[in-house]
Formats: sequence, C-alpha cells, structure tokens
Amino acid sequence: MSRLFRLCCWCWALSAMSLDRLPLALTATDEAEPDFIGQIDNVTVAQGRDAILSCTVSHLNDYTVGWVKVDTKAIQATGRRVVTLNSRVSVENIPDSPIWKLIIKSAQPDDAGYYMAQINTDPMKSQMAYLSVMEPPNIDDEATPSVRQVRENEPVELYCQATGQPVPIIAWKREDGTNISHDPCRHANDTQQKIVSSNGSLPKGHGRLCIASADRSSMGTYFCIASNGVLPSVSKRIQLVVLFPTAIRAEKPLVGAPAGVNGIGLECIVEASPLSHHLFWYFGNTSIGPNERHTMTIHKINAYTIKMTLAILNLRETDAGLYRCQAGRSEATIRLYIHNPMTTPSRSTTTKWMLDIRTTPWKERQPRTSAAHLAIIQSPVITTETYRSVTLNRHTSSQVEVLTSSNRPVQEVVYKNPSVHRSPPSSSTASDLNHQHRPTGQLMLMTSMIAILTQVISFVSC
Repeated sequence: MSRLFRLCCWCWALSAMSLDRLPLALTATDEAEPDFIGQIDNVTVAQGRDAILSCTVSHLNDYTVGWVKVDTKAIQATGRRVVTLNSRVSVENIPDSPIWKLIIKSAQPDDAGYYMAQINTDPMKSQMAYLSVMEPPNIDDEATPSVRQVRENEPVELYCQATGQPVPIIAWKREDGTNISHDPCRHANDTQQKIVSSNGSLPKGHGRLCIASADRSSMGTYFCIASNGVLPSVSKRIQLVVLFPTAIRAEKPLVGAPAGVNGIGLECIVEASPLSHHLFWYFGNTSIGPNERHTMTIHKINAYTIKMTLAILNLRETDAGLYRCQAGRSEATIRLYIHNPMTTPSRSTTTKWMLDIRTTPWKERQPRTSAAHLAIIQSPVITTETYRSVTLNRHTSSQVEVLTSSNRPVQEVVYKNPSVHRSPPSSSTASDLNHQHRPTGQLMLMTSMIAILTQVISFVSC
C-alpha cells in the first residue's frame, strides 16, 4: 500500500513539473529576439542639406535602438532620446513602426563618417553606414599666389590649390582667350606631355600650370577654375609678369611732309616690363613739352607695349631736324624733313583727228587750187582704195596742248618744234580759248598742204 502511494505521488510531481514548464516554452517561442531587416544604406548629401540615416528592426519589443558615431565613439541617441549635445541631431520613430531614423540637419563636413545602429541584445547586434557630405570647391588663397614674377626665358610654375569633397579638378584659362602652352613640370611625379590649347583653356585635372621658358607672349592674366560637381564652382585670377629690359623703336625713322600742313605725328613703340613712366621727347638736345604746337599722347597696346606719339601742328620749315623719343635709358631717333608742295599735273587727254584726202582722175581734175577736197572730222570714217588717211593726236594737259602723230601721253612725247608748247590758260574767257586753238589750226593747215602736195607729185609722176 505504501509503495503504491509513493508511486502516485511521484507521478503527480512529474505532471506538475511538466505543466509548469509548458508556459515557459510557449512564452519563449512568442518573444523572439529583435533583428535588423536588410542593410543600412550609405548616404551622400551636399553641404547644408539634411542627412537621414534609417534602419528597420523587427521584434524590438522592450529592447532599444541606439546610434553611435564610430570615429568619435559619441552616442547620438538611445531609443527616442537624443544624448549628444549637437542641436542639429534628432531621432524619429512612429509608434509600432519598425523604422528608426537618425536625422542630422544642415549637414557639415565634420558630420561625415561612419554611424552605427545598435540593438541592446546579448550579444549586441549592430549595423554601420557611411555619411558623405559633399563640399563645394574652395581655393586656398594663401597657397595660391595672385601674382607670379619671372625673368624672361626662365621656367615658371603656377599653383592652384583647392579643397572640396569630392576632390576638385582644376582647369586653366587665359583672360584674353589666347592659347596656353602647358609644358611638363620638373617634378618627378609629373609624366604629362606638352599640351597646347586651341581655345585659351586647358583640360581639367591640371593643378599646376608649367611653362618651360616664359616669354613676353606668356605674360597676362590666368584663371584657375575649380569644380567637383557641387555648385558653385570657384575661380581665382593669377597675374603672370615676365620681366625684361626696356626696348624702344621708331615706327617710321624717316618722315617727310610739306610745309604748312595742319599737323603730323611722330610715333615710337616702347616694350618694357615693368613699363617705364619716364617718357620724353627731344628736338636735338632740347626737351619738348606740351604747348600750343606740340601735343604728346600715350596709348597702351597690351600689358608690356605702349605707343608714344608727338603731334606737331602747323608744320614749319624750322621744324625739320632730328627728334628723339626716350623711355628710361633707351631712345630712338626720327628725322623729319620738309619739302615744297608739289603741283599734281592734270590728266592728259588725247583726241584723234582724221585727215581724209580724196583724189580724182586727171580728166576730171579741177584747177589745182581745188584738185583735192579736205575734210576734218572727229569720228572714224570708212576708207577705200581712193582714200588715204592720216591720224593726228591732240594731247591736252595742264602744261601743253599739241598735235602729234604719237598716241602716247603728252609727258612721254618729245617735241622738236618748241613753238607748239605753251602754258595752261589763266582764265576761261572766249578770247583765251580762241588763242589756245590757234596753233592747232595752223599745224593742221600745214599738214593738209603737205598731204595735198604729196598727192599732186604722186599723180604727176604717174
């Protein structure tokens, strides 16, 4: 009896223990440990924009999500409570939502780095994401000089140091748009070949502009332009000055003009770097200053070239002589000579006259005084075998008017009879005009008589 009682008691104890453990097993199945769903994405924002890091957690229940900045190990937030003293940091979670967000307003470069989301399980569960803050380019003024000076034919290197995220790329451009010649720099890590631009700018990527031998054409203003995809791009002016001694030359070493002209200019070209401010004009050994008959002007052609001009008004014969233009210790000479005004001859004109002599048979011949008929016309005529033509040319100019058998201009004709030369008329009255044509008529009459006599002799001989 006692053994049976003990057996019953033992079975009851076992059944009680099983009933007590059953709820514990059911509870453990219902309360699964929290875990991350998916991976936290990296975030990239421009400087000044809001950055949002988010994670998704399942079965969080009574556990907590925390945020930590990895590089500084600074706790940003635990649950919905912000721990950091940074007022731009906040946490966002909608009740019963598995999404937890860490928000950084107006992100700055210092905010960039790795962030870790943690779940306070045992052991701890975590995920990391990287926050990248893009910075617009910025050129370091202290590391980038605004002016570079170098002597002519010496090498020069222009620097342009810029910061930003991502790292900026550099482009070079000349202010005047002329071509840029980029030579390999002398540094060992520069393996680029010589590049010559075609539009006044170099391809991006050159943080240094190297010129193996700077000359006068290299002088000017250069722009260093930095960009990295984040607006705005920035640029800086860099002035390259090439130093060389003063050189001066006369635009025209010999200048001539007639006396009495209103004015004449003497010009000298000066090339110097730096430009000389000591510019003078001399006539012989006498210095010339601005006055009522002399004016001086200076015109800048480019960064190293100027033109200095001396204007002389109401030119006189006493102004002839040697002039000197002086810039610093260099000078050039210009000789001015005065000549008498020349009268430009008028254009020579030629008029052709046809002397037509017609002969008749012997039986029909009239008395000798009327044996031939003379006609003078100014237009061409058709001749037959019974006609003979003699062409005379009237040459008219401001110096002479003659008749000759040559059709060349009057200046090229040599006259053996000086009686046909005469001066141009002083007035245009009718009597003068008749007087001018009188030698011409006489010569024509003489020519006609000679032609008639020749015809008569020929006829008689036949």
